[in-house]
Amino acid sequence: MKAYITLLSTLSYLPGVIVLHDSIKRTRSPYPFWVAVSSIISQDVDDMLRDRGMNVVRLSMPIEVPLAFKEQSGHWGNTFDKIHIFGLTEFSKLVYLDSDMIVIKNLDDLFEKPHLSAVAAGRLEHPDWTRLNSGLMVIKPDDQLPKKMVIALHIAVEEVRALGSNKIGDQDVINAYYSDWPERKDLHLDDGYNIFYSDLDAYIDQHGYQMLCNPKTNLKDVYVVHFIGPQKPWMKWANAKHLLKVIKNNNSCKWERKSFVMYLSHLKRLSL
Repeated sequence: MKAYITLLSTLSYLPGVIVLHDSIKRTRSPYPFWVAVSSIISQDVDDMLRDRGMNVVRLSMPIEVPLAFKEQSGHWGNTFDKIHIFGLTEFSKLVYLDSDMIVIKNLDDLFEKPHLSAVAAGRLEHPDWTRLNSGLMVIKPDDQLPKKMVIALHIAVEEVRALGSNKIGDQDVINAYYSDWPERKDLHLDDGYNIFYSDLDAYIDQHGYQMLCNPKTNLKDVYVVHFIGPQKPWMKWANAKHLLKVIKNNNSCKWERKSFVMYLSHLKRLSL
């Protein structure tokens, strides 16, 4: 079975899961949407997700991470269960998306891409960003992969320590295990599949992208907008804080604001 999947490892991201599902549904994809729910989440959530048309798969015990790293990794500290998704062999192919994303255009072509196809998100603005961003990945599950990837956790920890940091996330572990990904050009998806909302204006004004599909132009499409950072659109005061940012930047982030308002409209329509 092929499916879209996201991770729910903390209840604070539940609104994001609901919006992500809704945005994929609006692209009229025939593929089912699944939520991988961490073992620490109450079982009551499963019924609520199913009532909204989502499928649920329960993950096993949390991935063990050194406590000092997990506590200092902020919102990334809850994402290590993403590694379990690589072992869900009841699926033949998965398109994984983080729950702080919104889908603008149909993604079904990704199911034909090879395992670990992803985006070095932000690379057009930051040429030294060569590693994959784990927010969107094509995954061909293998039941041995999670065990192998957990071993790479120690490599990731040492790499982070060498940089003088105690912050680590699932992305560090995935990049440590797939260390040759930057050289695997066959796995590099177009940036349009994972654009940070804070980079939208640069991508649209300077790099030839567009938010709305127009087949008469030679512009590339934005498929997915990624609301990175600890402040998410569904959180309290998020809209006010974003408006303040727009004002401080003299309204120079027009497309960023449009994407934010688009997200807010999903929240309102879904009564979140």
